[in-house]
Amino acid sequence: MWRSVLILCLLAVTAQCAVRRSVAVAVGFRENCFPKPSGGCKCDINDGSVDTMIEFATDDECKKPIEMVTAENKKKLGDEIHQKFGAFKDGCFPKPSGGCKCNVDLGHGEEVVEYSSDAECKKSVESQTAENKKELNKEIKEKFGDFKENCFPKPSGGCKCNEKDAHGNEVVTAYNSPSECRIRSKRDVAVGTQRQPTNVNQPQQKYRQRDPPSQNVRDPVRERAQANYAAVLDELHNKFKGLKEGCFPRPKGCLCVIGKTAEGRDITERRMKDADCKCKEGERGPGCPAA
Repeated sequence: MWRSVLILCLLAVTAQCAVRRSVAVAVGFRENCFPKPSGGCKCDINDGSVDTMIEFATDDECKKPIEMVTAENKKKLGDEIHQKFGAFKDGCFPKPSGGCKCNVDLGHGEEVVEYSSDAECKKSVESQTAENKKELNKEIKEKFGDFKENCFPKPSGGCKCNEKDAHGNEVVTAYNSPSECRIRSKRDVAVGTQRQPTNVNQPQQKYRQRDPPSQNVRDPVRERAQANYAAVLDELHNKFKGLKEGCFPRPKGCLCVIGKTAEGRDITERRMKDADCKCKEGERGPGCPAA
């Protein structure tokens, strides 16, 4: 008999905790805070190994700050909008009831066409792949396109440059700032040059014209820098060459879109081997159309 009573008590306590937790979430309370039946609220505060119950006369002390609630709601809404409408075609707008309306040019002016399925509103996987590749190539060009010829990027940022020290020895210098890796413009050079005052008497010096460098002299540092730069470009090109349609590169392997759910959301698959991400020579099939 006493066992049954104990079990019933435990069930009642568990149910009460579940109700308190759900109520706290519903009214935006902080974690471990819940309302009191008589008004106000209570909070369980853990200070190291000691649990303390603190009571407050009003609910305001237990609720999340309005800034936190607003930020959480904005993040949820932003994620939902991006997930639902991030891949919509240009000129297409969602309908409250589902689907979308698109401005379509049928040859005699634009018309508004309605679609009931989100899949008809979104860009094709091939189109998304092409856009992502274009954006990535643009980003690579912006980051590394104006690097000095003897400099190449580091994975952690900045670059390494093959240079010569004051004694003519070949050295590799690492720079953490991308500005030190890029070719300096004429304006930067002019700003960095300090002008001499015109009223200062400077000793007259005789200058003779320097002979132009011989074209037959090899520069090992320059040649090695060119080889390193070419190797970086080859690695980037090989990373994207032959990728299957709907597959996007990752630091290791790729992420591929293999289908859609009934709601029109992408189904993705993580592949760790490059062989599973790229089309083999002469391969034809899903993701590998005929050349």
